[in-house]
Amino acid sequence: MKLKIKYVFLMGLFVSVLGMSCKTTGGTTTDSLVEDTVPPDLSGPVDETSLEALAQAQAQAEESRSWAEYVRGETYFPQEWEFAEDRYSTAKSRTDPPETKAETYSRVAEWKGIGAAYDDIFNKSAEQFALEQEKALAAAREAAVSAGAGELVPDRLAQADEAAASAKKKYQEGDLTGSVRAGKDAWDRYRVLETIARAHTKQQEADQYDFFSLDSDNYMIAADAGNDAVDQYDAGNLVQAQDSADESLARFNQVVKNGWIATVEEKASAARQWREASLAVKANVAVKGDYDAAERIYNQAHVAFRADEYTSAVELFEQSGQLFMAVHATAQEKRSLAEEALLEAEQKLQESEAKAQSAEAIIGGGE
Repeated sequence: MKLKIKYVFLMGLFVSVLGMSCKTTGGTTTDSLVEDTVPPDLSGPVDETSLEALAQAQAQAEESRSWAEYVRGETYFPQEWEFAEDRYSTAKSRTDPPETKAETYSRVAEWKGIGAAYDDIFNKSAEQFALEQEKALAAAREAAVSAGAGELVPDRLAQADEAAASAKKKYQEGDLTGSVRAGKDAWDRYRVLETIARAHTKQQEADQYDFFSLDSDNYMIAADAGNDAVDQYDAGNLVQAQDSADESLARFNQVVKNGWIATVEEKASAARQWREASLAVKANVAVKGDYDAAERIYNQAHVAFRADEYTSAVELFEQSGQLFMAVHATAQEKRSLAEEALLEAEQKLQESEAKAQSAEAIIGGGE
C-alpha cells in the first residue's frame, strides 16, 4: 500500500521564503514587551487589562528564559543563572490569582525583572555561543545528510543551509543576536529534516518486508504524521514539525519492531518444533555433535532476539531449524536401522530357538 508520505518527500514543491519559527526575545527587541507605563490609578480590584498585562509579562519572561537556556547561559554564567532561576521559581510558585490592580502590576514588575535578568544572561552568552554555533550547525547538517535528507528533501535542506549561512554572515557583521536567531532556525530545520528522513527510512523497511499487513494502524498514523511534519515545515512551524516528525519516526519504529517480532517468532516456532522432534528421536544421543551445533545456533538466535537484533535472529533461527531438521532425519534413519537390526536379530533368535527345539525333539525321540 502506497501512502502520501511515499511521494510528498520526493516532490519538487515550490517553497516560499519562510518566516522565523521563534518569537523575538526580550533583551534584544521591544516588539512584545509589556508597556513600561503603569496606569496612574492602581486602586480597585483586578481587571481584564491588568490581567492581560500580567500574562504578557510572564510570557515574555518565559521566552527570555528559553532563549537564555538555548545559548547555554547556565554554563557560561552559572551564578547569574541560579539567581534568575530562584526568582523565576518564586514567581512561578504563585498560583493564587491577584485580587487588586496594585497587586497585579506588582507581579508584572516582578516578571519584567525576571525577564530582564534572563535577557542579560542571553546578551552576555550570545558572543561565546555564536562563536561555537558554526560547528554545532555543521554537525546537525551532517546528521541530516547522513539520514538521507539530501536525497529525500533537497529543497528543504537548502532552506536550512540558507539559515546557517545567514547565521555565519550576521556573526561576521557583529550582529550576535541575529546570528543566534538564524542559527537556531537552521538547527531546528536540520533536526526536523533528519527526523523526517529517518522516519522515511523506517517506512521503506516496513514496506520491504510488508509489515503494513501486521500493524496497519501504526503505519497509517506514522504516515499521516510524516505528511504533517512536511506541511508544518513548509509553513515555518518548526516546533510542530519536530513533534510530528518524532511521532512519525516512533510509529514507524513500532511498525518495524512489531513486524520483526512476528517474523522472528514464526521462525523460532519452526526451529523449536524441529528441536523437539529431534529430542523425541534421541538425536542428542544418536548424533550428539551435530545436535550440539544446532543447539548452539538456536541459543545464539535467542540472544540476538533479546538484543533486538531481528535480522540476525531470523537468520539464526532459520539456520538452527534446518540443522535440527537434518539431525532429526539422521537420528530417525539411525533409529530405523537399529529397529530393523533388532527385528532381524529377534527373527534369527526365534529361528535358532525353533531349530534348537527341533534338535531336542530329534535327540529326545532317539532315546
